[in-house]
Amino acid sequence: MYYSSSMFREAGFDTRMALVTSLGCGITNWIFALPAVYTIDTFGRRNLLLTTFPLMCIFLLFTGFSFYIPDQTSRTACVATGIYLFMIVYSPGEGPVPFTYSAEAFPLYIRDIGMSFATATTWGFNFIVSLTWPSLNKSFTPTGAFGWYAAWNFFGWIFCYFCLPETKALSLEELDQVFSVPTTKHINHYRAMLPWYVKKYLLRRDVPPQKQLYDYY
Repeated sequence: MYYSSSMFREAGFDTRMALVTSLGCGITNWIFALPAVYTIDTFGRRNLLLTTFPLMCIFLLFTGFSFYIPDQTSRTACVATGIYLFMIVYSPGEGPVPFTYSAEAFPLYIRDIGMSFATATTWGFNFIVSLTWPSLNKSFTPTGAFGWYAAWNFFGWIFCYFCLPETKALSLEELDQVFSVPTTKHINHYRAMLPWYVKKYLLRRDVPPQKQLYDYY
């Protein structure tokens, strides 16, 4: 978002169209953040991240490789499409979920400190991205720069699958139980679940339900 206008200019837009298209990014971000008010408590925090992280990775790669298109009209259209699609999946997922999740992840007696630290970390990485993007774009080219962040989205997807428990609609007591489980136990549990997910969702087989990690399910 910070450099969207310059990215559109680099793709081939004139200055006016780059600014208009960048404005559209902000509007898209706002519109598609609205469903999160509903989905974050129905679809779940973990599920939103697991769904949107791989899509963000794909759209970043699509945007980056679009810079190789020789025809200017096609190139600008594909770059704009890739960035807009990225914003569409980012806005209900990675945009709001970290703030909600951080507010639930800490015990009450340190929640204010923990949430402050989490927010500072978020804006700290925003600062790093905004500071390093121009040099990254220059050194790696747009394709490499977008590919770099696509790789981080892929890493985020793997991290969320193995290490991030679901906190949707849980009481304070249930949250304490969830976060009392060691991270290694989460990793082992979701690693053991991989064949079950493959059979159920990829092969579309009828499989018995898996044993849950927490007692309250």
